[in-house]
Amino acid sequence: MFKLSLFAPRTWCLKYLIPVLVLFLSNGLITPALAVSEAHLKGKFGPLHDWPIIPLAMMLMPDGRVFAYGTDTDGDQGAKLHYVIWNPPAGTGADAFKVLPNTTNTDIFCAGQALIPETGHALIVGGDAVVNTERNYANKNVNIFDPTTDTLIRQTPSMAFKRWYATAVTLPNGEHAVLGGRDNKFLDGVTDDTYSPTPEVRSINGSWRTLTSAISGIAYGELGYSWLYPRAWVNRQGKLFILGHNGSMYKLDTTGTGTLTRYTTRAAKGRYTMPSIMFAPGRILSIRRDRVAVVVNINGTGEPVVSSAGLLAKDRQHGNATLLADGRVWVNGGSSTGNNLTGAVLESELWDSNTGKWTTTASATTARLYHSSAILLPDGTVLTGGGGSPGRKQLNGEIYYPPYLFKKDGSGQFAFRPEIVDAPAVIGWNQNLAIESDENIVRVTLVRVGAATHSFNNETRFFNLPIPQTGKIVTVKSPATANIAPPGFYLLFVWNAEGVPSVAKTIQIG
Repeated sequence: MFKLSLFAPRTWCLKYLIPVLVLFLSNGLITPALAVSEAHLKGKFGPLHDWPIIPLAMMLMPDGRVFAYGTDTDGDQGAKLHYVIWNPPAGTGADAFKVLPNTTNTDIFCAGQALIPETGHALIVGGDAVVNTERNYANKNVNIFDPTTDTLIRQTPSMAFKRWYATAVTLPNGEHAVLGGRDNKFLDGVTDDTYSPTPEVRSINGSWRTLTSAISGIAYGELGYSWLYPRAWVNRQGKLFILGHNGSMYKLDTTGTGTLTRYTTRAAKGRYTMPSIMFAPGRILSIRRDRVAVVVNINGTGEPVVSSAGLLAKDRQHGNATLLADGRVWVNGGSSTGNNLTGAVLESELWDSNTGKWTTTASATTARLYHSSAILLPDGTVLTGGGGSPGRKQLNGEIYYPPYLFKKDGSGQFAFRPEIVDAPAVIGWNQNLAIESDENIVRVTLVRVGAATHSFNNETRFFNLPIPQTGKIVTVKSPATANIAPPGFYLLFVWNAEGVPSVAKTIQIG
């Protein structure tokens, strides 16, 4: 053995010690110190795992499972689709997935979706159709997925209009407004495509009424791709706010036969391939062209207020935005060149509404482009998966573990999590909510369960619920009205002093 003095000349170290260390390391004779992890700053992706289908549409069920659909088991578009129920606590092996055939005679490829507040069932409207062996027409069918029986059931009556790429929005009274969608690629031999510029509303009992006084080609019809999953949310007055892909904005009153009003204010031009998400009551983060992000504030009774939300590091066409358990917005996937791998982005980004800044976070294993999706899970992680058909078929997924799940010491180890001991399962608006945890609670957050597809999660919402003081038992107040928090199911998180969230408890507001 040789002995090395701490004061040995630098040249001696370079000449003799470094080659010896390299030799020892390469032969496993010594173990290097653990590298400092950035997981507590950037989060981390889990391993790539298989999916039975391309999950281009995802919905979180009240029981914590994910209902997904989009293709058959070969990753192909077609009428003989399958749908999948994934149970996250069971892991990502084949046994965690339940694959069922779609027997409704409805091609739900690129349908509209929302959750039904009373039951937690999934409402699916429209989708694809084949005419003379050619795809991408439309249908007007209505289907409901029942998570208690795992069945997808065709409903009657159908909608008045055929819709492919429509948006369904849950209204404060539990009804659903359906906007946009293409009607047909051509009609009676005419070469022009046709669209569905008339909104309609599904009542709680399943009947439909059309908003014949609110027909518009520019708000959700044929002009400027406005028919393609219109970006719409309920505002504080209970009306629908619509943010057009071209930057125009509208207010839709769904009472009676409907009233549509156009705002004077405009946002920067966007794309139908870019995500927008309501990250706080009445405040929308929208990613526009050229990496520009804006916040649209719709809390007032007058014109919307548009402000800068900074620049993303990457252009993310066909990317996804997900509200995390702490209220930050995580954006992943996308490409600067559309639905191809040339400009695909593996790095993700995180936006903090408190600072208005973007931070580059962990890198994925594979690209997520057109027909990919992402959704927050009850354990505070994010499922991201799918992509392709058309394009590179991605019958797989990855789990993103946000920074708040890790110890802050740079070890890369998961932090100890508080546990919710008790909380009510059902609550109304503006009511006291008592929560008990096994640790002192310093923060309580609420996230509405998501329904994501085509770069848009129109169901999700986020709330900070102020606590009067810390303790193992705290009392907070639920959101004030159904206009702010539409009826339905929400993920309740409690946070400890280290900034680590619990696994969520699902509660129903209504």
